[in-house]
Amino acid sequence: MNEIELRHLRCIVTLAEERNFGRAATRLHMSQPPLTRLLSEIERIVGAKLFERTTRRVALTATGAVFVAEAEAVLARAETAMEAVGAAVRRQSGQLRIAYTPLALQTVLPKIIARLREREHDVSVDLVELTGEQQREALVGAHVDMGFSDEPTENSGFDSLLLHRETLRVLLPENHRLAATDSVPFSDLAGETFILHARSEYPGYFDRVVAACQEGGWAPKIYQREAGQNCLALVTAGRGVLFTSVHFGQESLPGLRYLAVRDAPADISAEVWAIVPRASGSAHLESLREIVQSGANSGKIPLLQ
Repeated sequence: MNEIELRHLRCIVTLAEERNFGRAATRLHMSQPPLTRLLSEIERIVGAKLFERTTRRVALTATGAVFVAEAEAVLARAETAMEAVGAAVRRQSGQLRIAYTPLALQTVLPKIIARLREREHDVSVDLVELTGEQQREALVGAHVDMGFSDEPTENSGFDSLLLHRETLRVLLPENHRLAATDSVPFSDLAGETFILHARSEYPGYFDRVVAACQEGGWAPKIYQREAGQNCLALVTAGRGVLFTSVHFGQESLPGLRYLAVRDAPADISAEVWAIVPRASGSAHLESLREIVQSGANSGKIPLLQ
């Protein structure tokens, strides 16, 4: 080996992060001996030792720390370049990559896409489901062209346009003590356990539920949904109750009741925001921007009804 490639840099950075050949090799999907040989070859090319290695520890040398910092910068620049190329390819091919949350897909997004296809017959739309936080990262990294999220963004490179807002209802088992009526006073939910996604996934929704409970005079008990868990299954199993949208149609599910909530001290709502890049894009993206801005400016919530 006479030249250092990006894949070699990734190996060294991973080893620096793990400080252990076995763990680094596992992350890199390779066995330990080839990783050891690779490090020796890179040290030969560089002309300096990058790691101090003993049977008990692996530590960066001063030279190694400089090498790893530069390697991380090179890898970041390479990733940025690939993202920029991907965005350029999408623009040239007429493709739009759009991120959405489940509520967006159940409310405004199908009508927006239909309107876009009426205007741009050759557009190719790729939809990807992402949480609000994932959308913000994907937009900044140019992995997606526009997002439809549960909350606005504070990033100055994007406009946030409110497209939909609705008051949530509460979903509970049909044998629940409150299930005999079609609506329930918010105060009657005191003492219930609320099933919530992690705040990092949907912070706006999480905060609105907690704030409503606190303004009602009580601290909510929370069952935080883990990855892979289904919220409806958790309600069915009696783990708690769930604030949810009328658009998901859970009222028709056997064994569950879907109730309106009266007299909540704070707004328990779900929202859909379009996260729109301010920078100009392809003709297809500009058409999508015009459709979204027109709907938001008209004050029609839900959009395009």
